[in-house]
Amino acid sequence: MQVPSVLRFIGITTILCGFLCACGTKQVAPPQLLENPAPAERARTLPEASGERPLSGRAIPDHGCTERVITDEELWRISEKDPDLSPVICRQILARLNLKAHYYISDDIEKRRRLKVPNDFAAYKDWTPLPRSIAGFAKEPKLILVVKDVFFLGWYERGRLIGDTQICLGVSGQPTVAGIYKVEEKDKDHISRSYTNSFGRPAWMPWAMRIYEAVWIHAGDITGANCSHGCVTLPLKTAEEVFRWAEPGTPVMIVESLADVDKTLRDHSVQK
Repeated sequence: MQVPSVLRFIGITTILCGFLCACGTKQVAPPQLLENPAPAERARTLPEASGERPLSGRAIPDHGCTERVITDEELWRISEKDPDLSPVICRQILARLNLKAHYYISDDIEKRRRLKVPNDFAAYKDWTPLPRSIAGFAKEPKLILVVKDVFFLGWYERGRLIGDTQICLGVSGQPTVAGIYKVEEKDKDHISRSYTNSFGRPAWMPWAMRIYEAVWIHAGDITGANCSHGCVTLPLKTAEEVFRWAEPGTPVMIVESLADVDKTLRDHSVQK
């Protein structure tokens, strides 16, 4: 890494750690994500799942991953074979798989830290652990889904996935509680009344949307799967996108796993 790159990385990290750590505490190793996409996604990507045979000469996407060291040279070789997989895109894929902010990936590569690496980066160009569509959401103009066991947030319109992102959730003892909520209020320049940043000042929580009690969806420094005091923390750019998309009153469903979505919908319907 060249000196300017080092300085740029240190600068970005210092700023974000100092100002975006409203819910930050400590880094926890990422969980073992599924080696294959969720059932709904697998049916979409693998022809044999629907009884079809792959076209002659077309390789079946490999959604497997291996925990290992990867180098910048390897990313450049991947890019040379597939122009759609630039080193920047590859790092974004690695960030999603390893549940980190993208700016940590370059440092992990430089320090030769082990990462969760796709066997085939091409299979992860449009990868998501979330369903592309959920029939139970069809009546909702907008809905935010948080799935705790894969640490991903998705936003849906009439049951169709519009976008998704890796997230950070609450640490042990300060969990992000499953349930159905709604966006109670929005504040693009929210200052925490409960937590301080690395400098002991009230923490900045930009693009914040409160969903229950003192728990917000907001931008922050994602260092791993569980790094907040209970808030749902998103990468900065994505947090702004979701903030501008959502409205006060937009439903927010937090579930332990995708298997809980149908039951949560049924329970909520009965309670109405």
